[in-house]
Formats: sequence, structure tokens, C-alpha cells
Amino acid sequence: MAKSSAIKLIKPNLSRQAIEAVAEIIESGRLVCGPVVERFERGLAEYLGVPEVVCVSSGTAALHLALLAAGVSPGDEVIVPAFTFPATANVVEHIGAKPIFADNFPGGINIDADKLESLISRKTKAIMPVHAFGFPAAVDRILEIADRHGIPVIEDAACALGSRFGGKLCGTFGAMAAFSFHPRKLLTTGEGGAIAVKDKNTAALLKSLRNHGNSNGEFCQAGYNYRMTEMQAAVGLTQLEKYDEYIGERDRLAGIYRQILGNDLNVKIEMPQPNTTPNWQTLLAQVGSGIGRDKLISFLATQGIESAIGTYCVPLTPYYRQKYGFKPNDFPWAYEAFNDRISLPLYHGMPVTDIEKVVGAIRQFEKSPMEVVSS
Repeated sequence: MAKSSAIKLIKPNLSRQAIEAVAEIIESGRLVCGPVVERFERGLAEYLGVPEVVCVSSGTAALHLALLAAGVSPGDEVIVPAFTFPATANVVEHIGAKPIFADNFPGGINIDADKLESLISRKTKAIMPVHAFGFPAAVDRILEIADRHGIPVIEDAACALGSRFGGKLCGTFGAMAAFSFHPRKLLTTGEGGAIAVKDKNTAALLKSLRNHGNSNGEFCQAGYNYRMTEMQAAVGLTQLEKYDEYIGERDRLAGIYRQILGNDLNVKIEMPQPNTTPNWQTLLAQVGSGIGRDKLISFLATQGIESAIGTYCVPLTPYYRQKYGFKPNDFPWAYEAFNDRISLPLYHGMPVTDIEKVVGAIRQFEKSPMEVVSS
């Protein structure tokens, strides 16, 4: 029987300052469409070094509106990774377009840029790479291919605020980029998202779309209720001012994990590709063959340690498999990553003793994996 988790997968880094900021908003009575969201947008734009940021209610909303602003419409195609959270593909379906799934690069977790060109057709209206778990995708190669075909790149940077490719921040390469502030992210507003934009006209369109199509008091289009609240923005602001410290702390803890795990176990911490710097949003590890990712998750639970799968091979989830008839051998590397990646506990302020407990439990499991009994 699993114990209640003494070591959580993630703990949101919310301070007393965040609580006080929310209380101040509540007392003001101005809960939406106020100045705090605007301040958060300016702060994010300054951090990223982009002209505009538009905040919305979730990372999924950010992806949805970015595709609409890029002109994606029913019957179009959008290239997305096979190995990602379903939201990346779902927003394409919501528009009535078709997601074209790209496999991972061999042995990796991000899109295989070398296979990208073969997926482009006359119907391709956008390419939406994901910086999976905060590990940057090969945006240089992706942009080179996209530019050659005149196709916009929309970065799904949901996990990658603060991650860098070649020293440049993820989310600043494409025409637009979507970020998430879900509780598992380094910067969280509970739910919430943002779109990084490079021109004021697109930003104005996004601001209209998020607020029922309102533009200067006139409802000019059938928009959505995708607004971020003032409370969410207030919480985000308290974290943004210390955000680089959070990334530094995650990097330190990930280094301790690597040091304690060493090279003698069949569970290996995911390492960044050359010329990239992840924000370590997730402590992702690869479970060696014969170990059993799901058995390890079950065993860690019996030790009071929370863990989870990495993410999904989306074309093999029931909806997409049934609609399009995909099979595992269609996306071999994404399917392998789905089966052998595990998310281990990592959060701001995590004690080294807890890292030692996690690694100790993994060592114990490796000695006798057959003794694990699922609850």
C-alpha cells in the first residue's frame, strides 16, 4: 500500500508576499481587466526582451490564440511533436485544423528537426515545436526550415521560461511563443499563461480575442473568455522579480541529483543537448530496460515518494489513435520516451536529505524490482 507522499513531486514556490498581494487585490474589488495584469505583462516582456506579452487564463489558451492570430483555420495543418502534453495537439483540433505529428530525435525528448521537412505540405500553416520539460528544442534548425517554406514558428514554451538555446531565451525565436504558469511550472499563478509577441498589431488582436472579441468597446469578432485575473498576475509578479534565482536553485539541485545518482544505476538524469541551458522545470530521468518505469513509480509511492510519467505519446492516446489510426511504430522514439521517462521530485528549497532518500529508494528498487507489488 502506498504511503501518503512525504516527498512531493513539486511544491509551488509561493511566499507570504504572494498571499499579501492577493489579499490586496481582493480588498481593492478590481479582480479582472486591471493594472496588475498590465504590470505582469510588462515585466514578462522586459524579462524576455520582446516587444509585447499578452497574458491569458492558461497555457492552452495561449497556444489556441497564437494559432488563431497566425491565421490557422479549419482544414489547415500544424506540425506538432508526438511526445508532448495533449494540449499541444488539442488546440489544433479545436480550430478544425489537423495536427501533423513529428517523432522525437533518436533517443531524445524533442522534435527531430531533420525529419521536419518531409512533413510539410501545401496545407501547413504553422510549426509548433515544444521545449519539452524546459529542455530547448533545436530552434535554429527548425527556423531555418520554416523560413525556407514561409511558415511561422510558434514555440510551445509552456515549460521553458528562462531556458536558453545558444544563450538566447526560449520563446524569443518564433513569431510567437506560449508560456504556462500551471502549478508544476517554476513560475506559477495557479493557472495562467502568456503569449510573447513581436508586433503591436498581433498583440492587439490577441488582447481582443482573449476578451470576447472586444476592441475599443466594440465586439468586432467572436472572441473568448481567456482573461487572466488580477490575483493571478499579482502572484506572478512576486515570483518574476526573483525568477533567475529560482532557475539557479533548480540547477544546483539537479547537479546534486546527478552527483548522488552517479553512473552505476539504470536510472539516468536527462541531460541537455549541446549549446542549450534548461531551466530544470522537471527532473526527468530515463529508466533503463528491464527496470520498469511504472513499477518504479509504484515502488516510490510505497516509500512516500511522489513521481510521475514524463509525458504522452499523443498520437497513441485514445482520441488520436481512434481518429487517425496511429500505431506505435509510426513514432518509435516518442513511444520509447513515453515508456521509459520518469519525473522525479524537484522543487525550490528541496532538502538534500530528500534527494538522498529518492536516490536511496531507486537503489533499493534496482536490487529487487521483482518484489514490488502494485497496490
